[in-house]
Amino acid sequence: MVVVWPGVSVARDFIDYPWFADLGAVQIAAVLRAAGHDVALVDAYALPGATLTWRSDGRARLGAPRESIVAALDAVEARRADAVVVALSPFHRPPARDDVLAEALASVAGARVLLADLYQSGQHHVEADGAAVLRAYPEACLYLKYEAERTLPQLVEADALAPGVVAGEPPAVLDELPLPAWDLVDLDAHDRFRAAILERLGRRRWEFPIDGRTLPLITSRGCPYRCIHCSSNPGRRPGEPKTQRRLSAATMRAHLRALAHVHGAGRVHLLDEMINACRAHFEALLDACEELDLRVEIPNGVRADHLEEADLARLRGRITTLSISAESGSQRVLDEIVGKRLRLDDVERAARMAHAAAVPLLVHWIIGLPRERPEEINETLERAVALYERYGAWPAVQFATPLPGTRLAEGRLLPVVDDWGPSFQRRPSQPDALVDARTLHAFRHALQVRLRAVRGPEKLIVNVTYACNNHCRFCAVGTRTPVHGWTPRLVAHLVRHRRAGVRHVDFDGGEPTLHPDLLSLVGLARRLGYERVHVTTNGRRLADPDYARALLGAGVSSVLFSLHGASPSSHGREVGVAEAFGQTLDGIRNAVRLRPDGVELGVNVTLTRGNVRELGRLAELVWSLGLRWLNVQWLTPFGRATRSLVPDETVAAMATARLLDAWADRMKLQVVNCPPCLLPGYERFVLPDLGKHARNMVFVNNDEVNLAQYLGERRVRRPVCAPCPHRVACGGFYELDDVPEPPWIVTPQALVRPVRTARL
Repeated sequence: MVVVWPGVSVARDFIDYPWFADLGAVQIAAVLRAAGHDVALVDAYALPGATLTWRSDGRARLGAPRESIVAALDAVEARRADAVVVALSPFHRPPARDDVLAEALASVAGARVLLADLYQSGQHHVEADGAAVLRAYPEACLYLKYEAERTLPQLVEADALAPGVVAGEPPAVLDELPLPAWDLVDLDAHDRFRAAILERLGRRRWEFPIDGRTLPLITSRGCPYRCIHCSSNPGRRPGEPKTQRRLSAATMRAHLRALAHVHGAGRVHLLDEMINACRAHFEALLDACEELDLRVEIPNGVRADHLEEADLARLRGRITTLSISAESGSQRVLDEIVGKRLRLDDVERAARMAHAAAVPLLVHWIIGLPRERPEEINETLERAVALYERYGAWPAVQFATPLPGTRLAEGRLLPVVDDWGPSFQRRPSQPDALVDARTLHAFRHALQVRLRAVRGPEKLIVNVTYACNNHCRFCAVGTRTPVHGWTPRLVAHLVRHRRAGVRHVDFDGGEPTLHPDLLSLVGLARRLGYERVHVTTNGRRLADPDYARALLGAGVSSVLFSLHGASPSSHGREVGVAEAFGQTLDGIRNAVRLRPDGVELGVNVTLTRGNVRELGRLAELVWSLGLRWLNVQWLTPFGRATRSLVPDETVAAMATARLLDAWADRMKLQVVNCPPCLLPGYERFVLPDLGKHARNMVFVNNDEVNLAQYLGERRVRRPVCAPCPHRVACGGFYELDDVPEPPWIVTPQALVRPVRTARL
């Protein structure tokens, strides 16, 4: 008797975790051996050359090459065996013909071949028409669906088999099954295969590591819940309730002891679909893991409402990442669509407990469900972000995917696909979703923008002075006392933030080049280890070549020049100084001529009613000066900026879009403070306020704020924001006042007061 796990070809977006898809073959080999058969196991994950190989079609082959599988089958004389059982998994994309599986079947042509799901629970099942599967694999004489341990021994012992499809009868008592036959597998080769996966995928961090001697185990089969997207308990008769069968505590301990003491595993992947559905079962599992000092991973996660503080205390240091499934941030969607039987308060409680216990948490969310409204998708994304920002619970957001065999697929005309894997991450496939695929991508992109911003790298923005030699009519700090920051306090801020791990610093103002110690502060920042040191300036002092050379040589990595018009008159009107235009241009020319290698130079323009129509000419000027970076900044409602200066939104958006069309292929262009909805199709250029979560700003008077929160206080939501796919990454619209902010008086005492010592 020969059992074959042939390996798979998979898209980069795998359906769950194919690393342990051989477990069904290892288990059925043990069952057949216990039934008295002489069994050989050919496991493509443990043969010479087993690795991850990227193919020309963009898929990855997991397992040994064809020649190794053929050699192994020849070595056990598979063609002459009483029967050859070949495993078919959801990763083989039934009912399509998978070339890797077809290669293995061709290698045993002439033998009595049984194709079998060998399903045990734990990984998605893809329901497929059995007759279609057999048509795809005519090499097989029979196809056994679902759980095989009870039915397969009867089939292989039969003298003759009628071709066709057989539904397996599930084992009633899991304790009666023998332990998986890992002794038939070259586990050293198995380990090398996993090491090759780690190397060739190049992930910096794995939520569920497979390094070292890592082996799988399923301690229960099925799930008692009926979530709309889940394909557990396949093959149930109509009207039959979903159930869960579990190993007894003693048998579960025996399985774990064998993995640890007999087979040398230091880590076990528990592939149960819902491992903590039963309190006593989960506690017995934790007892055994503690007794055997095993590290554990639970890729399919646990129920949030069944999780207790004591569980997290026991898992701390034993698990890399714990995961829970929330699915939606809308209670209506959870109750009426998903059927999750879960309260969102329990998800919040689980995240809070995991954070307190220092157990990394991953939360699964789904968007694009049928009857799910756009504003409810935003509820999901905003709750996902909130749990991450409060408790560090990482959000894993997927598109609703109607796997055949799920309630999500019932009564629906499904798209024709040969691989459901990419649907979860890249290819929305729910036929009757209210939100179209393009918009779903926009929702998820907004989440990714928000998360990238929140995750950093952190940046410190230091207003070194409120003094300025311009008088810009929109200046955000123009109503504040024009004094310099006290250098010892500025130094203290730099030191404190760098010790806290901040790697980027911006020096701003006022006009930072007026501060007498700016060059020293830039040099200090470099010596402290700041990787990027930026200065925003009107450039007038750089008209002096000696000062330009000194600043550029002090350690800056980038300089952004403020240029608000394309002519002396237009720039002078915005900045209030007639001669500023010529001096700023001279400063830019000196910087271009004198800059060291690696120093980036650019221009920042603030759009007003007065300059919005000459944005194109300004871009031409920037290009002619030798610069290749232009930031277009929409007005912020601080300082002197008032409603009278704000250009019409439509006019500003059209001007910005024309700029992007004309120059995006030649210059680095960024749009700051503009709601993305005003620039449809250009969202990739927009840097909204919520992209500033990882930035802290220190004012001259030593006050310190989170920049996103500070700017967000002046943002408002309009009715159009509720269903907007950009909402999670956008604070809304600025509302400016009719008069400037009242003066901010900076006292001498404020300049020298101690730097706060609160934790960053």
